[in-house]
Amino acid sequence: MRSWLRSAALLCLATSSLIAQDGKIRGRVLDRETREALVGANVIVEGTSLGASTDLEGEYVILGVPAGAYTVKVSFIGYSSMTVANVRVNSNLTTTQDFQLSSTAIQVQAVEVFAERPLVQRNTTNTVRMATQESIQNLPFRGIDNILALQAGVVQQDGILYVRGGRSGEIGFYVDGANVTNPFLNAENVSVIQEAIEELQLQSGGFTAEFGGSTSGVVRTTVRTGGGKLKTTLDYQTDDFAKPGEQFLGTSSFGFRNAVLTVSGPLPFFEQVRFFVAGQHNYVRNRQQMFLEPFRFEGLVTDGFGGRPQGELLPNGGVVEFKRNYLYNNWRENNTLQGTLVYDMNPFKFRFTGSYIGNERPTGGQWPTALAGYFNQARNRMVETSTGFGNFRMTHVLGPETFYEVGIAYSDRANRTYDPAFGDDWWLYQDSIANAAKGYPDFSRRFTAPLQLSTINGFRFDYPGTPTNSYSRDRQTSLSGSIDLTSQINTNFELKAGGRIESWTVRDFTVGNIARLLEYQYGIDGKQPRTFANAEERRVLLRRQGAIDNFGYDVDGNESDDGFDAPRKPLFASAYIQSKFEFQDLILNLGLRVEYYDTKNLRPENPATPAFNTTLDAIDESALIETDPFFYFLPRLSFSFPATDNTVFYAQYGRYVQLPDLDRIYVGNGPLSTSISPITRSAIGGSTAFLALPERTTQFEIGIRQILSDNFAFTLSGFYKHVKDLLQHNKYPTMENPLFRTFKNEDFSTLKGLELTFELRRTNRLAANVSYTLTDAVGTGSDPTDFSVAVSDVTILSRFPVYTNPLAFNQAHRGNLILDYRFGKGDGGAVLEGMGMNLILSFNSGHPFTKIKELSELGQTDAWRVAIRTPSRRTPVEAINNSTTPWVFNVDLNFSKVFFMEGFNLELYANVLNLFDSKQIVNLYETTGSAQDDGWLTSPLSASFSNIPRYAEFYRAINLDNRWAYMNQFGRDLYGAPRQVRVGVKLEY
Repeated sequence: MRSWLRSAALLCLATSSLIAQDGKIRGRVLDRETREALVGANVIVEGTSLGASTDLEGEYVILGVPAGAYTVKVSFIGYSSMTVANVRVNSNLTTTQDFQLSSTAIQVQAVEVFAERPLVQRNTTNTVRMATQESIQNLPFRGIDNILALQAGVVQQDGILYVRGGRSGEIGFYVDGANVTNPFLNAENVSVIQEAIEELQLQSGGFTAEFGGSTSGVVRTTVRTGGGKLKTTLDYQTDDFAKPGEQFLGTSSFGFRNAVLTVSGPLPFFEQVRFFVAGQHNYVRNRQQMFLEPFRFEGLVTDGFGGRPQGELLPNGGVVEFKRNYLYNNWRENNTLQGTLVYDMNPFKFRFTGSYIGNERPTGGQWPTALAGYFNQARNRMVETSTGFGNFRMTHVLGPETFYEVGIAYSDRANRTYDPAFGDDWWLYQDSIANAAKGYPDFSRRFTAPLQLSTINGFRFDYPGTPTNSYSRDRQTSLSGSIDLTSQINTNFELKAGGRIESWTVRDFTVGNIARLLEYQYGIDGKQPRTFANAEERRVLLRRQGAIDNFGYDVDGNESDDGFDAPRKPLFASAYIQSKFEFQDLILNLGLRVEYYDTKNLRPENPATPAFNTTLDAIDESALIETDPFFYFLPRLSFSFPATDNTVFYAQYGRYVQLPDLDRIYVGNGPLSTSISPITRSAIGGSTAFLALPERTTQFEIGIRQILSDNFAFTLSGFYKHVKDLLQHNKYPTMENPLFRTFKNEDFSTLKGLELTFELRRTNRLAANVSYTLTDAVGTGSDPTDFSVAVSDVTILSRFPVYTNPLAFNQAHRGNLILDYRFGKGDGGAVLEGMGMNLILSFNSGHPFTKIKELSELGQTDAWRVAIRTPSRRTPVEAINNSTTPWVFNVDLNFSKVFFMEGFNLELYANVLNLFDSKQIVNLYETTGSAQDDGWLTSPLSASFSNIPRYAEFYRAINLDNRWAYMNQFGRDLYGAPRQVRVGVKLEY
């Protein structure tokens, strides 16, 4: 059975991993006076080899047009030619452009017309939101996530995107037709430079059978290509106008610097090849833009806890100081190079898209970890991530009605977290001799780092020079291939068929306790090296002592391609057939998609009684088997029909599946053994996911698009989604007889909502867009780990109650108002010409949370985290997610002035984020329902700490003013970001 399925998946290669990225132009050519069809008129897309001739009805269809703006020209013997500029073609959509020609007998000159973008897409049968380079270049902010957050149906909360009530990680990303979603993280692998985007398209409704692998939405990015002339732009912006910790006009600087250079045009000495190249350098001195209240403590001394004597002055003269909104050693540097090459040699067209992204940053400089690491900034762990991507596509036009595309794509993402003193030599991190040679003495013993510095009743600082005790690296490499066929059977019927095959190699290595591993391997003094009976014993015991999780690397961190440490090699494939019927009064899409998932994950044949080595207390790795592959048949149906020239109704139904994050599914054999071993397993322990299945969604959508005037239109859509087989952290095999805990597909959710958008096309210099979303998202869990409390409570022996609650990331009301007022070239006189303003007002009604019982007893409580409960100590005082955080309002602003010079343009601009510097409350303390007070210092239980010198003062500074304990526990802030002002200059030649 497995071999048949694998063969079937491979056969998909013969039928596309790349998704067709081109659009289509169609229309009619008529005699202006008689309205009769002109048969045989020539229609060409200037600057390309694309064109068509009209049929007996005067109709034409031009297939395979890349996304962008074009000039379309029509000519016919005996008639004056007509040219229409700025014809916008969108990926996978049809652009309608009709022509009416005048006879030369009437002596009419050739006609040139500038096309206006249609307010309503008449031929789309689902919800498609689009942004072009023209519409995003004046936005106040940068980043695809921020652009997507402006779209109806999209929620951005705590920096995470959610689409139509779905969980995080349910969005598929495509660049120039290639899937760039990393299944290890279910996140975007390649982010396109903002200036390099030709078109950004979000399908938040039910997408057609061409798309899969995601259940909430699809984001498609088309990268710009070169034109017939050489063109260069240089853009630089910064907020670096105030010293760190100081403010200018009430605004902090975060050391933001961003430079982008683009060059495009015909390739020198080979003008048939068009190129586009964009390079970006981004540096931020303080990458965590947060409200940080300044504080300074002097004369801090050790308190006698943690092994050090009492009364020793802390380093730096006992001074701990943080300045306003500034975090030391918290920079990030990102360098990106991206581009395209296009060679059009009719009937073949070749396109290559390439990208390289390098990112480097320290990890210990962010709040709240920056406080404990205050004296140890030189040894902050470093994180480096590099991502390479290449996508080659060949299009072969077989005739006016048919073409096919062959594509191949490759990606490679590598990530590592390391100590800057020793890099990849992680076995030296905790070696006192190696550290002393680097100028870091004072180790407690050979493999034990310096003791922490404890002050004011147990608050711990790292001693200067303390190394990290862990190291990690991971890598994901993919190769995908495709063939995609499109045929316009007749004027009204288009047929597409395709498929894809995508192979990944996934590697991961983490050592979590280097000190313990070295002492076990070499003895306390490093002079008693341990011997092992065989390679299996060494591998098993070193994994256990070092808390090592590895696959694709051996236990020493070296790449391994076979054996028990082999990488995971998942294989994904799909095939689809999609038919599109386009009539004047009806557009109908019918499709069927087949998806194949083979994670090749390892699992015991019988998890309850795994084959086991009792001597080593480890599972028998040779007895592990691969999980079974999954096959799904997914129907898609959508249609739209124009009720009038200004009104279009549409509806959609579809089924979708998606794998959970492979990072959650894959674990090395060491953690797997610990989780399920009959000796070490526990009803409250283990985090395996070898039982995980793909998650499934069924979605319905209905909507109306209405043109209210020549420049004003609205769209109203309603959706309903039922999601099942969502992951939940649960006990195996049952709650009544648990052996260990694992991720199982037992959560579900029901999501419904309305989306309303208004668009005003530029009229009297003003363009506007309004979006509003009303959502009701309920389910049995907002995250796979929501029920960890119940899982870890050994007194619970019954199955979880099956009831739904509001999801924690749901924002019932959310909206955006975008106003753009702009003077064009030659408009407004010398002063106002080229001046413009873009203002964005965003709002949401907050999100659900659960109030919990105030602390009634201290127990084993940390004096500094006492107000923030761990999961096992939270007792709700109301139904789950019954309360809601406050409404949030935010205003962002862009102001610019373009100077139009002979041969080039110069633009000066300013971007202001959070214009009014409002301290927006985005989360609350669960005990008090407040963002200002966690309730501890006013609790009677805090009386036992009142006599500790400086305790209340220090607690108030780090927690009530700066949320230290809250952010430690939850990894998110209580407030949004403060105001940021960025000024820039752009030169366009």
